[in-house]
Amino acid sequence: MFKLEHLALAIAEQEGWCPACDKTRPEGSLTWRHHNPGALRSSPFAVGVKNGFAVFGSDIEGWQALCWDLKQKAKGNTVTGLGPEKTLSDLIHVWAPHADNNNPDAYLAFVCSKTNFKPEMKLKDFLE
Repeated sequence: MFKLEHLALAIAEQEGWCPACDKTRPEGSLTWRHHNPGALRSSPFAVGVKNGFAVFGSDIEGWQALCWDLKQKAKGNTVTGLGPEKTLSDLIHVWAPHADNNNPDAYLAFVCSKTNFKPEMKLKDFLE
């Protein structure tokens, strides 16, 4: 699962998951305070929802939820239309859509630069 965890780390960084890392956010980022490194909107493992995002009981629970969510999408076990033959590009365009005020192409470029994964990499390859 190393590839999946590597992807999760890049997503967490792009989502701004950080502790009190600078003077502009002395309390840490929203994703940090919610123990939600992937900025998941919902999860069966969440203990609540605040500001439209899932809240987890601990950092480890948030990391496990992020990895579980990515794994389910790669397997095709979600309503997103993603599955083993879809690509990293497809995943990021679902994960960070324009409709949520994201720039999916910039997000994808960031993830690829952090991981050296290619946009056309199949989601099934993250399960190896």
